[in-house]
Amino acid sequence: MPDAPLDQQVITVCYLDRFGRRRELPVEQASPVPFEQLAPLQMPVPYPGRQSFVTKAWASATGQSLACGSLRQQRCAMLLDRDPEVAARSAGPMELHWTRDGCVQSLRPDFVALRAGRREVICVQPEESTDAWHAGQELLARASAVAGWRVLVMRPPDGVELDNLKLLYAARSPQQLFPDDAEALARHFTSARTIRSGVLAAGLPTFAGIDLAYHLIWKRRLHTDMTRLLTPSSTAWLGEDG
Repeated sequence: MPDAPLDQQVITVCYLDRFGRRRELPVEQASPVPFEQLAPLQMPVPYPGRQSFVTKAWASATGQSLACGSLRQQRCAMLLDRDPEVAARSAGPMELHWTRDGCVQSLRPDFVALRAGRREVICVQPEESTDAWHAGQELLARASAVAGWRVLVMRPPDGVELDNLKLLYAARSPQQLFPDDAEALARHFTSARTIRSGVLAAGLPTFAGIDLAYHLIWKRRLHTDMTRLLTPSSTAWLGEDG
């Protein structure tokens, strides 16, 4: 028997509830489920032959440590952590099931996040987009329309963008300086200037002050040209909300 048309296919959502019990329900009933607060449906495991390929990403807004099954997923988690609109989020908390060619198919989005009060289902774009990927995205779009989710496909950063992101991510929690130092430093960037000169003008220790400037860029209080490699000689300026 041929499969039902796309708009008639039954889609279910599988997840672990707060007590670790496996649940599966029709997507039409999934709207109230707080996926962004739930544990992964299945913890990622290393690839055969590797001691470890699973890595973690910190979620500053909630103090969570998200288990990621690939570097591509981790890099997108870092981007999410820098987004001020993203609050609670979880990695791999749900899986969509449907039937195709007589077989049960599945799609596990990489993240579910709460963005500006609305639930967002996030997939990391693969290196090569296959027919199966596009079919899964079509089903996800239909499921999200029913459940009221927003869908986001993220591209992992690379090149200079990735180098800058990793540098800023390492400075997301400044050390060794007092909170007032951030305000003192920010006041010296009302006009564009190099990071090093701003730190010197604020009278801060060079290395700790540069880390603090990177932290302010991470928090989007200071801005810089992220298409260029970030160094102490990079130009930065205070944001409109600074």
